[in-house]
Amino acid sequence: MKGWAIVLVYAAAIAVCLFYRTELSDWMRQSPSIVVSFAIALALLLFPVLPFKIVIGTLGYMYGPLLGAFISWTAASVASVIVFVVVRATLRERAAAYLSKFGQAERLRVLMERRPFATILAARLVPVFPQTLVNIYPAFLSIRLSTYAVASSLGKIPAMLVFAYLGDRLFADLRSAIAVLAVYGAFLAATYVGYRLWARRHTPE
Repeated sequence: MKGWAIVLVYAAAIAVCLFYRTELSDWMRQSPSIVVSFAIALALLLFPVLPFKIVIGTLGYMYGPLLGAFISWTAASVASVIVFVVVRATLRERAAAYLSKFGQAERLRVLMERRPFATILAARLVPVFPQTLVNIYPAFLSIRLSTYAVASSLGKIPAMLVFAYLGDRLFADLRSAIAVLAVYGAFLAATYVGYRLWARRHTPE
């Protein structure tokens, strides 16, 4: 399929999901089967008409924090691989032109080529770079799919656990939810400082 055709299909799917976003959200709250929930989460990742943190929280509310986080993490991991493969196979030139608009793209390229696993992992743990860059930029570089998939998946775990727990506990135990957010915020701050120190050592002046 040509690049423009993929773009049209993607746009049409987003339009449909946007039109039925309320119905999709209500349906997820009715506790469908795990397979159906996974499929919906995957679709909402590939066609992002709702913030995925809301989806994670909803799954945490429906299935509990651990299972909700696992469903979210699995869907996110599969979606990232699909995006990687599609971009590498069909959209390299178009996406490269789009990414050139980001001022951080060159720095990310240098870091990814030197330390691909660590850079992708850090970018997932902390939103250092726009996630659009992290989703598709590795597909343009000589980074193996396995390296990208493992690093990206591992980096998603903390956020999945936190937001699934919040979805499960937000209305039942607000104090615990606030405490978890505080701990997660401290984790993000520490990880960000560590990343900045590490990146300074591996990025040329």
